[in-house]
Amino acid sequence: MSWFRRRLWLSGTTGLLACGLLTAIAMWLVTSGTLRPPLPHQAVTLLLVLVFGAFSVAEIPMMIFAMRRLVVERTENRGIVLGLNALYVFFAAVYGVPVLLLTGNVGWGLALCGLGLLRFATSLAFVREPVP
Repeated sequence: MSWFRRRLWLSGTTGLLACGLLTAIAMWLVTSGTLRPPLPHQAVTLLLVLVFGAFSVAEIPMMIFAMRRLVVERTENRGIVLGLNALYVFFAAVYGVPVLLLTGNVGWGLALCGLGLLRFATSLAFVREPVP
């Protein structure tokens, strides 16, 4: 395994851990009763899940393309790609946590945050350093 591949694993794992931490904090706030969800209606929940889920899934091919292009352009971009990978994987929480906090629906919030695993898998599968 090359240096870049190991770092890609590490940056993705870092993003996944940050995603899990933010999700756990939001879930604790909702389940402990510390925070009352202001929009606990089923229709609002489904609307938020559809909108955030669509954005989250639509972002995947664009980010993979961007990271692949950055790696191919210049070798100096490897550090940027590794940082983007961590942010890309973490960003699933940015879509899932509002559903948790606004609606209190733990299932849908966790499902959206779980897309971080899909993001991690896609970055590992499709982002490769160029062959010399």
